[in-house]
Amino acid sequence: MKRLMATALIAALAAGCGETGESPLDAAADVRYLVVVDSIGVETGDSCYTFGGIEGVEYCPDGNIAVLDCVKAGLMIYSPQGEYLRRIGQRGNGPGELGNVAFLAMTEDGHILLAGEGSGILGLHQYEYSTGEWLGSIPSMTTPPTCIEGAEEDCHVRKDLRLDVSTGEPIVFMSASKYRFGSEEPVHTFFETSFPYDPQDIVGLVDAIWFGVDMAADFNGNTWISHRSSTEAVVVRYGPDGMEADRIQLDLEPVLRTPEELESERLILTTKAMIMDFDQLPPMEPDPYKPLITGVHADGDGNLWVQLGGPAVPEFRVFSPEGDFLHTVHLQNPAADAGSWKFCIGDPGVLAYADDPMEGYQKVYMLEMVQ
Repeated sequence: MKRLMATALIAALAAGCGETGESPLDAAADVRYLVVVDSIGVETGDSCYTFGGIEGVEYCPDGNIAVLDCVKAGLMIYSPQGEYLRRIGQRGNGPGELGNVAFLAMTEDGHILLAGEGSGILGLHQYEYSTGEWLGSIPSMTTPPTCIEGAEEDCHVRKDLRLDVSTGEPIVFMSASKYRFGSEEPVHTFFETSFPYDPQDIVGLVDAIWFGVDMAADFNGNTWISHRSSTEAVVVRYGPDGMEADRIQLDLEPVLRTPEELESERLILTTKAMIMDFDQLPPMEPDPYKPLITGVHADGDGNLWVQLGGPAVPEFRVFSPEGDFLHTVHLQNPAADAGSWKFCIGDPGVLAYADDPMEGYQKVYMLEMVQ
């Protein structure tokens, strides 16, 4: 997504120059498995089934599958069986047209939110799922929202970053909030933190935009937030009133990346930085240690899935809405690129795609859980 955050921040700078404690996990007590049952995507052939660059997948209110392709600048809709149905959005600068978009959310009532370039502005772009109609775009002061998650009714949760130069030293403020569809003011703000703006720290900027925090929301008003860290594994649940309700702390040991994992992470960081349209890129050196948590998801029953960052292949700890440990989930017969898989866990099932596909092209995998 060109000029997503770094360019916007640089331009702004130039212009303005109840705790639960450690969870007693017995990971071997109840183990379940995710099995790939089908996929969408081919290397060559019908353009409806070839992807240029997947940046998000979501289940639609009717059980269909939405795939955000940042190269095609559109949202591709498929049936639960993987049949292409229609497309929402097309490339251009006119009203309702899209440029480089890289974040997707679908609310409970079927409002679509896409963050990035569209309608000739940098911001948040809104569509109606059932008709594909463009409902308007909200411009961003510096960078559009990121890490967006659909929530109850017409709500969504998201991460925002803004640059403050009022003190003379540029500071980036990062916050996580819940919004109603079309509103420019949050319903709840869960946290706000800040860090110095350093245009030379490309890895830090990429991490702040694309990662930084993992968030999940259910349709009952709950929101879960975990700050990515290689030393601490904590997930906080905020209730419908926006206040902290409880937290889960996992007792996990830091894990060093292998040389192969470091190379894969360099490629992912470089790709993200290139989407942000940096003219020159220094060597991208990731943290040698893996994040302890790399994703949080809420399923159709309101259970929390916590994806562990340490294992070489995807592994989850699943908790009830109240924070009680339920079971561990492993990926059965993992593919060689499974370490870079990104997941969507919803009411109909589980979807995934590889950020760094071994075959050289991306697919959307449909998975089922078995015991």
